[in-house]
Amino acid sequence: MVRTLALVGLVLAGALAAGCSQKDSAQTAIDAGETALAAVHEEAQKYTPGQYAELKAELDTARTYFHEEKYLRAIDEVKDIPAKARVLSAAATAARETLAASIAVDWTRLQAELPDRLAALDGRLAELGKARLLPTGLSRETLARIGAEAGVARRAWDEASAAYQAGSLEGAVARALESESLAGELMVELGLIPAPAAD
Repeated sequence: MVRTLALVGLVLAGALAAGCSQKDSAQTAIDAGETALAAVHEEAQKYTPGQYAELKAELDTARTYFHEEKYLRAIDEVKDIPAKARVLSAAATAARETLAASIAVDWTRLQAELPDRLAALDGRLAELGKARLLPTGLSRETLARIGAEAGVARRAWDEASAAYQAGSLEGAVARALESESLAGELMVELGLIPAPAAD
């Protein structure tokens, strides 16, 4: 990607120095900007969407100037895009690596904590299922609903584990966080953990 962006910059500089017509130079500059942005758009849209949107807006403005036959303004608007795209590529890579590190930390924590939470939830449900009398405020209907939702939480964790085995750490963490959130709500209902403090 970096080599592609460097070549785009060289092509643009050469075309501008060659003394082409303003229209041809503007078209060359816009083409170079489009190529540079296309080379980084996938990662940039995902990890640095704001910066990507700003650079795309510059390219769109250059296109507008071109269609209005304001060729020098189009060139001025787009001439720095290849260089800016290289900066954007580096920023997107850094953001991706930061996110990956954060996700890895989340997964380590979830692997250590969530199975025990789900086991505690299952144990309490089994205990209440055998009880002749339920705690005040807890009906058999509510217990059945909690049991069904606990199954959803367990399946979400199973899917998270499968995603991890398939190499999708981001997907694994997303599903595991859903499982953790639901399990936590159910544990509060069953009195296993206190309700979180209100903000």
